[in-house]
Amino acid sequence: MSTRMNVLYLVRTWAIGGSHTIIFLLLRHLPKERFNIVCVPFDTPSKSDDAFVRALKLRDLPVASERVPWHSRLGWWTARNAISELIEKYDIDLIHTHDPQSNVLAGIGRNRWPCAVVASPYGWWARMFPLRSHVYNWVERSWALPNVDEVITVSQDMKRKILRGPTREDRINVIYTGLDPAEMQAGAPRAEVRAALGIPDDACVVGTVSRVYVEKGHTFLLDAVCQVADSVPQLHLLIVGEGPLRPALERQARGTGLSERVHFTGFYDDLPGALRAMDIFAQPSVLDEGFPTAVLEAQLAGLPVIASDVGGTGETMQAGKTGLLVPPRDVEALAQAMRTLAENPDRRAAMGAAGPEWIRRSFTLDDMVRRVSDVYEKAVAAYRARSGRQ
Repeated sequence: MSTRMNVLYLVRTWAIGGSHTIIFLLLRHLPKERFNIVCVPFDTPSKSDDAFVRALKLRDLPVASERVPWHSRLGWWTARNAISELIEKYDIDLIHTHDPQSNVLAGIGRNRWPCAVVASPYGWWARMFPLRSHVYNWVERSWALPNVDEVITVSQDMKRKILRGPTREDRINVIYTGLDPAEMQAGAPRAEVRAALGIPDDACVVGTVSRVYVEKGHTFLLDAVCQVADSVPQLHLLIVGEGPLRPALERQARGTGLSERVHFTGFYDDLPGALRAMDIFAQPSVLDEGFPTAVLEAQLAGLPVIASDVGGTGETMQAGKTGLLVPPRDVEALAQAMRTLAENPDRRAAMGAAGPEWIRRSFTLDDMVRRVSDVYEKAVAAYRARSGRQ
């Protein structure tokens, strides 16, 4: 191995989300004198993989010109062979996979690839039919993850789920996402964002930032807004993000007569500005979240949070102090939490003020980078031990 460790990032993208925020942070902040990161997306019919490449270039982050091919039922085997070629070309010391499909590929290739392998399960497959999701999750948990050198996951909740399979506990590293407070200082001013989106200055804005998919719970959020709309006439809803559910949500908003109080941004590059336009942040997910980065970002931006109590979400916040947890799919509870914060500006302000302190104390970027670096070194040492290489 050279003085710098050559690390290959494999990333298959269904939609831009919190896991990609982690990748962006690592690409920007892992010390360049220690690590040379080669980030290779997949070549698929999905537009999301192209969106990931655009997001990297927009942030001036490195991305390789090569792509891992994935066009047929033989995709597993062609991808494995392509990765072998990348390992040879870039003299790779370690592969870090960042999605379920790549994690399974890591399980297939670990004993065939002449390098260490680290896999990161950020959450389980959820959007497929339940039976297929169960099978894919079983393969990843029971077969792929036990075969890699080290596992990095994002929450204690995810660790408990991984331990339902045979992965050794001493190989599972829980590393919370760290944030850079300086990044929240960028972006457009509140008044400018609101004016551009057609939101009145005096509105109380409940906002959410996520992929617009069924599992993110937007329909329940919109139903809750409908329940609160009459008692809180200044309430508006801001939905930041894009996805296949958006047309149905737009129809739902028109059908309730609230279309002038519901605002869709689609893909939106100015996250700090979007958060600055909000008064309350909502994360109404209906399925497990590994560790929702958006909830961290909202608290860092000084917003009180209302979130579904699913997966690792409870680990991201101080319930009752920086926000409120509600049961998933419970429109009544979501509406009540929304009403409580919308009608109590002092409580809203107190929760908002507690958020940045909590995030700066508990989720530091330096700690995340240091711990990931240590896992990389540990994985390479494990590979050398099992392969007999020096």
